[in-house]
Amino acid sequence: MREGSTAASTGGEDRVDDFGLAPGESFEPDELPEPSLDLATPHVMTVLGPIRPEELGPALHHEHLFANPPAVAADEPDFVLDDRHATLAELEDFYAAGGRGIVDASPADYGRDVGSLRWVAERAPVHVVAVTGHHKALHAERLIGDRGEDELAAVMVHELTEGVADTGVRPGVIKAGTSLDAVLPVEATALRAAALAHLATGAPITTHTEQGTMAPEQLAILASEGVDPSRVILGHLDRKLEEGYLRGVLETGAFVSFDSLSNPRRPPDGPKAAMVRRLVEAGYGDQLLLSQDLARRSALRAYGGQPGWTAIFDRFALLLLEEGLSAMTVRRLLVDNVARALTVRR
Repeated sequence: MREGSTAASTGGEDRVDDFGLAPGESFEPDELPEPSLDLATPHVMTVLGPIRPEELGPALHHEHLFANPPAVAADEPDFVLDDRHATLAELEDFYAAGGRGIVDASPADYGRDVGSLRWVAERAPVHVVAVTGHHKALHAERLIGDRGEDELAAVMVHELTEGVADTGVRPGVIKAGTSLDAVLPVEATALRAAALAHLATGAPITTHTEQGTMAPEQLAILASEGVDPSRVILGHLDRKLEEGYLRGVLETGAFVSFDSLSNPRRPPDGPKAAMVRRLVEAGYGDQLLLSQDLARRSALRAYGGQPGWTAIFDRFALLLLEEGLSAMTVRRLLVDNVARALTVRR
């Protein structure tokens, strides 16, 4: 109990009962600083600094805490996520439902807001991870222009090792993206730059695929630069729910992301849960990741929408149990796999 935390009224006068403590003293234990973490050891880089992978807990690896993508926001203000207090409220609900970590998958070209990420990370009981890199060409081309992969990679490496601008906030993941049924030239450049930044820092790579297409092509470009597929998270593959296609990608060793879950603008969850079960039974359980990719105000409860980040626990986890997966398997998908996928290994 802290000094001055108990008030009583005696003889009509208010008094503060300090239980004999001197000013600044407390019955609570002193807050001890966390032991420093050697960045040469495997870690997850959060907005507030590195943590051990096992500290991450149940986590969503592909969400949007803040976003303001110029390519679409003017016509669709639903894409603008700019309310710090709404995001904080959403994170508090997420924590109450069991969530402990979350990745903001908005790179600079999608409206990344490092100041707001730090603000909520300092207040929310959730580990927040930022990204560097680029989205698909629609968003990235205006920032990339004619710059080559070496120049782009240098920016990513600086952010990953020194921090974004003068904020000191270091991203923990590198992002790249491609278009529908195509890898455009600017996207290939960004993928090669992501590979170079990964090789220089050990930060994992996460990708945007448009409706699940071009995942093998993304891997081929990254592998041509020396990236181990096991360090890559291929995004949105539940948008292309073809078992043969998914197994082919999983055979490379890459992580496959089912991240359109309980999303009101995406297909229903039932077939996705059934596919997860089949892939787990086929031996790919260590490579599957789950998230929701809620990138609109209308999808977040604190903005007045639905379903919010709690749906991964309230809905999809229960569907997996109904499919016959064990609780420990669900834990592996939401805890163990995410920790491995997000680990920085130099």
